[in-house]
Amino acid sequence: MIGRKYIRAAITASSLLFLTLDGNTQEKQKQSVTRSSSSRKVAPVDAELARLRAEVIEKMKESRASAEKLLAIHEEEKTKLTTEYQRRREFYSQGLISRSELNQVERALAEAIVRVEEDKRWLTESDIAITEATMRDELLRLPGLAIGGYSETGTLLRFNGGAPWSLADTPKIEKFFLQTFGRGLPVTAFGQTATHDRLRFDHRNAIDVALHPDSNEGRSLLSYLRQMGIPFIAFRGAVPGAATGAHIHIGNPSVKAVVSADPQKECCKR
Repeated sequence: MIGRKYIRAAITASSLLFLTLDGNTQEKQKQSVTRSSSSRKVAPVDAELARLRAEVIEKMKESRASAEKLLAIHEEEKTKLTTEYQRRREFYSQGLISRSELNQVERALAEAIVRVEEDKRWLTESDIAITEATMRDELLRLPGLAIGGYSETGTLLRFNGGAPWSLADTPKIEKFFLQTFGRGLPVTAFGQTATHDRLRFDHRNAIDVALHPDSNEGRSLLSYLRQMGIPFIAFRGAVPGAATGAHIHIGNPSVKAVVSADPQKECCKR
């Protein structure tokens, strides 16, 4: 009788243990399914953002190629007008033409110079945006930096400054640069721009400066930013050894995605 009681007790205990284990297994399976379902919801969103970003980058490259051809045309016009202006100025000095005839070509030359400068500025902005978008994945793979931390690779220089930073601090950087180099800070993007909207990048609290980090001006600016505790990412370029797209991004990384108000917005309008 005692043996049977022990057997029944053992069976009961085993059954309870089985039910407990089975319940835990089912709960874990439910949690796994929930996590898997959540992952399936997130993954398509990430994949869609990546697809849209790739399309935007491709359209930007196409637009850049067209802009480069346009620049060549405008530079040719500028060269012709420069020659014509010099010729007419000589004629004017000899009293062969009127001042109004000289002014006419002078205005045309001034407009041509503005067009060329605008073309170059747009190409620089485009190169910088393409570089940041192309190197986004590399940035995401890099380990985080502690406050005051600095790291450098063949393509990137990063500094996680601990000082409070906002776009309102830009004037003090501009003042430093003007006093040091006698010219204005070459800012290409101040805060959020239409290009960053299209790329779904959060650039609301950052500025881009068209300086190569290894140039004399670039090194001086980076040294100043580190001294002031201002965070930055300096891009040597998307392609090692090529200066195209090299710039200094002042502020925290803008790899965080933002939702565009109009995702169907036409890309790369100038």
